[in-house]
Amino acid sequence: MDTTSLTHLTEQLRAITDPVDRTRAAADLIDALNHAQKEIKTIRAEAVADLRPGRSMREVGEMIGVSTGRVDQILKGK
Repeated sequence: MDTTSLTHLTEQLRAITDPVDRTRAAADLIDALNHAQKEIKTIRAEAVADLRPGRSMREVGEMIGVSTGRVDQILKGK
């Protein structure tokens, strides 16, 4: 996954010279990232749920490189 867009956004944010404008832009970006994080967690939980049928949580964990407990947490949206 390419995260260059996030790096570009933070560089743009740092380039804002006016502190008030930079503060407001940072707040807007934080809000957008918080919303995106919720969406990403949902997408991840759905993907893990797609792996679940016919597999144990241990097997799913091995497939994605996490512990059985973490698989359970992901499925619960944590």
